[in-house]
Amino acid sequence: MKSNHSTRDIHASNATSSLVQVVKPDIIVSSGIAELDNLLGGFKAGETTLVDGNSSLIEDLPNQLCVNTYRTFHSETIYIDGGMCANPYQIARYARMLELEQQDVLENVVMSRAFTVYQLSTLVHEMLEPMIQKRSPRTLIIGMLPALYLDHEVPVREAQTLLSLDLQKIQDLTARYQLITVFTNLDVMPLSPSRGLGKTLYESVNEIVRMKQFEHCTSLELVKKQKSTTIVRGAEGQLCLEEFGMVS
Repeated sequence: MKSNHSTRDIHASNATSSLVQVVKPDIIVSSGIAELDNLLGGFKAGETTLVDGNSSLIEDLPNQLCVNTYRTFHSETIYIDGGMCANPYQIARYARMLELEQQDVLENVVMSRAFTVYQLSTLVHEMLEPMIQKRSPRTLIIGMLPALYLDHEVPVREAQTLLSLDLQKIQDLTARYQLITVFTNLDVMPLSPSRGLGKTLYESVNEIVRMKQFEHCTSLELVKKQKSTTIVRGAEGQLCLEEFGMVS
């Protein structure tokens, strides 16, 4: 039977289909930090991002993401606290600043706290997916992800194995359910990207945002995309490291 569609029509149809896929916008949630959002373009669905460094801005980032997720999508956030960092009062405070109903925002944040690396692994492997299927969240946050793996009572090799398995599971869930997944690590000394747990974590995520705090400014670096900028927070007329060429 002769087809009614010419080869040209088929090629044109395929080209149109490909074009639609290319221009499809990313699903993103903003951090609430203008300089970071301009640099990163927002945290994207289907990707895992590690925010690592010594900046005090990292501490409040999960709170802002919870509120911005609700404001943008009217969707829930699953927030797994791996380092005693979750603070509902700060989430409510940020919601109030954005003139959102605090109770509505808090009701759309599902918090789980892990006190040991084994509890965290159980959450990830046994409880996280059923929770995702039940709640249909847009964002997944794991605060202070590396902290519990650095427990001196956990053998180094075992911690390394657990982290690798946990990250693999989280990556699978992030891709399958198109989650916006963000890990945070606030430490005086950032993780080493060349050895140990830091190397495993850095190699597993889609992007690393490194935030380094100085006296009057904070440097932001996208490690994998090799892009950087600076947040300047100082009195008018003061100089910062950027002006001396020390921060790009």
